[in-house]
Amino acid sequence: MAINWGRSIGWNLDNNIVTRNGNYYMRWGDKEKKLDYSIIKDGADSYPWREYFAIVPRTTISGGRIFWEKAYKRKVWVVWGTGFHMEPETQYATAFDLLTHDD
Repeated sequence: MAINWGRSIGWNLDNNIVTRNGNYYMRWGDKEKKLDYSIIKDGADSYPWREYFAIVPRTTISGGRIFWEKAYKRKVWVVWGTGFHMEPETQYATAFDLLTHDD
């Protein structure tokens, strides 16, 4: 990861984070390191699951892809590390994802 000193911490995190199968990884050169994070789903500006029609391709919380089908979406906050940095995130899921994931 090459840090861009003229940009914010959030910009550097967003441009070097990879999401795979619901886990977050930080790119560090040619290696990837799994990040410690927690999701705030009941805080301010967080919303419950609601119906959504995926007109454009989206990645679900299980890592699958959805397109042109009924799904669910919610807005949550992702807290990195010790709670110093928070980022809003929109999550997408199918009905099966909601039944199998316990978050």
